[in-house]
Amino acid sequence: MYSITKAYRTTAIASTFQATTRRTMTAFSHMSDNDPSVLEKEKNKSLGKKDKEWNEKLASHSEAAVKADKDHDKPVEHLQNETIEHLNEKDKEDK
Repeated sequence: MYSITKAYRTTAIASTFQATTRRTMTAFSHMSDNDPSVLEKEKNKSLGKKDKEWNEKLASHSEAAVKADKDHDKPVEHLQNETIEHLNEKDKEDK
């Protein structure tokens, strides 16, 4: 005969909890995390240059996303070389 009640085997499960920090949503609207010193430094850099170029640190997250999503007609190798040149120039400016 079958019993109406089922027998359950209980096992103790040891669980460990880990505290991890995950930043999924940011409360800041600018790429510089609204750090006043960074914003002021980058603003002064931009104002001091003859040719005004786009500065990602002064941009909002949405502006940076739109710029990143724009279609480029340049080959990947050319974009990589531009990035290297930009980083080298930035290194010189920061020193």
